[in-house]
Amino acid sequence: MLPRPLPRVRRRPALACAPCRVRKVKCDRNSPCGQCAQRNSDLCTYTEDGRTAINEKKSRRPKFAVATEVSRGDARPLNQPQSFGHIAGQWAPGDSTSGAETGLTERVGGSHQPHNAFLTSHKTTESPQESSASGPILGTVSKTRIFGHGHWMSTFHMAERLPKLDPITHMGLMTPEQTRNSPIPGITDVLQKCKQLARDIKSQRPSRDPLPAGIHPTFPDPAVTNHLVQIYFDSFESCLRILHFPSFRAEYEGYMKDPGTAKTSFVVILILVMSNAASLIEDAGLQQELRAKSLSWIHVAQSWVSAPVEKDRLSVDGLQIYCLLLLARQVNCVGADLVWISAGSLMRMAIQMGLHQDPDHLGGMALLQKEMRRRLWYTILELNVQAALDSGMRPMVTSDDFDTRPPLNLNDEDLDNEMQWDSSKEMSLMPTRTSFQCLLATSVLLRLESARVINALKEEPPYDRVIHLGEELATVCRNATSSIDHHKSVAKSLWPTEFPYSWCDHLHRRFLLCLHLPYAAKAAHNPINSYSSKAGLEAALYLVSLLDDEIYRRLLLVGGGMFRDILTSGAMLVFLELITQLENESSAFVKKRNQARREPLLEDARNLVQYAQDRLWYGETNVKSYVFVNMAMGQVDAILSNSSTKDAIVKSASESLVVCHGILRSTAANLLSRVTMDTNVACGIGGDAVAMPSIDDIDFDFMNDGNMDFGLAGSWFVRQWEDKA
Repeated sequence: MLPRPLPRVRRRPALACAPCRVRKVKCDRNSPCGQCAQRNSDLCTYTEDGRTAINEKKSRRPKFAVATEVSRGDARPLNQPQSFGHIAGQWAPGDSTSGAETGLTERVGGSHQPHNAFLTSHKTTESPQESSASGPILGTVSKTRIFGHGHWMSTFHMAERLPKLDPITHMGLMTPEQTRNSPIPGITDVLQKCKQLARDIKSQRPSRDPLPAGIHPTFPDPAVTNHLVQIYFDSFESCLRILHFPSFRAEYEGYMKDPGTAKTSFVVILILVMSNAASLIEDAGLQQELRAKSLSWIHVAQSWVSAPVEKDRLSVDGLQIYCLLLLARQVNCVGADLVWISAGSLMRMAIQMGLHQDPDHLGGMALLQKEMRRRLWYTILELNVQAALDSGMRPMVTSDDFDTRPPLNLNDEDLDNEMQWDSSKEMSLMPTRTSFQCLLATSVLLRLESARVINALKEEPPYDRVIHLGEELATVCRNATSSIDHHKSVAKSLWPTEFPYSWCDHLHRRFLLCLHLPYAAKAAHNPINSYSSKAGLEAALYLVSLLDDEIYRRLLLVGGGMFRDILTSGAMLVFLELITQLENESSAFVKKRNQARREPLLEDARNLVQYAQDRLWYGETNVKSYVFVNMAMGQVDAILSNSSTKDAIVKSASESLVVCHGILRSTAANLLSRVTMDTNVACGIGGDAVAMPSIDDIDFDFMNDGNMDFGLAGSWFVRQWEDKA
């Protein structure tokens, strides 16, 4: 039985002196305190807030498993309506917003929230919670960044006999009387003038506002924008918690009233939200129009991220933009195969900001600050491990590299309140809009380890280890399915569509499929791998069943990266199972007798062929998947009809290439007409409008492209089927 959640501790008045609060170090409350005395600082002052100091020591939370942290819930009733307003109350742009609503940057710490630093590692592969009861971490603080002793800023406090920079670094905390009595008179005025001149100089740099002047006219109508925002929060935010809805809503309403006053970072966030949601629009014509704009929006966001890195972008906004960008690239198939490279940069950015350290180790923070840091860290971990699986590379992060606890199972509205935990009630079964991220967090270490085993380059892991990992992943998938079923029965109105359930299941099961795939492919010749054949096929069929979800299918039709593995991995096992069954049936009588049992698998195979063709109509330019499944289907049909499998394979390849040629030619012609129209529109916006592709950018020589390399004798999938023929 899981331990009950501990009651939340009330916020207490600040007890440390002002310099210790800035440095986030322990203060002994002396006058001067030990920290200030060690640094020969004369700035040791205490804030008078009229409250009685409390000398009780802060109790530390005991060690407990990941599932305990995930089981936390809120006591709020689940009565959420199915609309955009169900995220945080009914609203529409233009409605009055409370004056207390501020941007997330200010509320979560912005670019000026100091944190402590340096890595506190643990030596086991247990969950991060097992070591999170350790004390404060070591290092140096500078605004949003944390440093180890190798950074130059850490050296200033090491030499006791040299002058200190405290009079300058703490100048903003000095009272007017302290300023007048300062040993360096007039330093405040000169320091402020220097800072202002530095800001003026930096403001002239081109990377300060790189957005094209014509970006706003490319936005759709407000009603469509509202719908896209609603779709995004009802779908992708279910598993990847990137945005805090109340804060987003406040900035969104301000943007709709006066776009010119919006921060550049928010505009980038908004275009990425729309880029992610565009593929899920039901109207086919509107979807095509928005997806075409999304390509330009993604390039604008990529330019913002790729501009010379500046310290003011090491913020919550910067992390959110990076996460949304990596997701949008996969959703819209823009460099989706290279997301793992960018995910590494995002991971380092988060570590530089200290997200790999649990907020409990970083000094006093509000609940909103802590939970946004935890949510973003586990979102980044999820993006990284999924991208590593797709790229065939290692995740480059282990359990020793972080100790951040999973986020609490709370809705966004609860983060704005200093809510009290009800320790008398068990909250583990209370679904919220963070439940699926909590569920994914429980298995992230196992999936990181699985990705390392799957993508090992030097040696093949022992098969018994593969079986062990497979059993653990299967247990995780069963638990995920059970949780999804529970969500559907208890909180039917929490999610208006099936998309969150399908995505959560997909993110879990694809690891089980990829783990068993190499061994399942060899099962026909090596019976010892028969377990992988069964487990891999079961995972593949689960992924194929995702095509039955109408909304999730829209994403699978256009997405790349993690959204393409039904064809790249699942299809192979489906057809291998069919061929193996048919080859083991020695007579026509046996084949006819088993026809009823085989029909569901044949139906899945036909659905895969149709799905591959539909992807081509929706913009896929790589024709290998479609040709592959057609050749496999041709072989299956040949075995069923007792005809030549080799002839059937060659015929299917030839016919499928003709179909691909026709679809790509149609797509190129439509693109040409759309480019002409968009160029005319762009000319009306102005010279700084978003750059539209020209006719020279369209490659009509697709038959000469590397994607069309079908040397049949050298293709791995052709060899596979020819061997069996």
